[in-house]
Amino acid sequence: MGRIDYHSMGFLALLLISTVFLGCSRENNSQNTFCLEEFEAAMTDKGYNFEIKDVEQDFLPTTRNRMIIDDIAIDIYIFNSDEKMESEASNIDSSGYSYDNGSKALNVSWVSFPHFYKKGSLIVQYIGEDENIISALDDILGEQFAGYTPK
Repeated sequence: MGRIDYHSMGFLALLLISTVFLGCSRENNSQNTFCLEEFEAAMTDKGYNFEIKDVEQDFLPTTRNRMIIDDIAIDIYIFNSDEKMESEASNIDSSGYSYDNGSKALNVSWVSFPHFYKKGSLIVQYIGEDENIISALDDILGEQFAGYTPK
């Protein structure tokens, strides 16, 4: 029977762990606690089948992807760090109907109720009333930080 090379096994374990976390790396990976790949996995775990599409930049100055679930769209804004995400989130009014970063201000008339969530390096925006989607986003991302809240 051959000898076990513990040094090689340690290297392989480190390589495997690094590969798992590589999908969530950004400029400042020590600050990213939640990323797009984790959000996708969580939605899959909730039983959702979806397609992810790249879409043009919107009012937030960062990359935006769109998750399509049947006829429902969820926009995902991806930042390079948690700090950049928090900075932009602070520019969204608690109602979810306005944005002001000091040099750019706008008011928005959404087609339905806005819901904004944040976690890690993501801001997730859902415009709609589907209670199952809202419940899933609440479970995955925590309570919304801006937008419509029923009374």
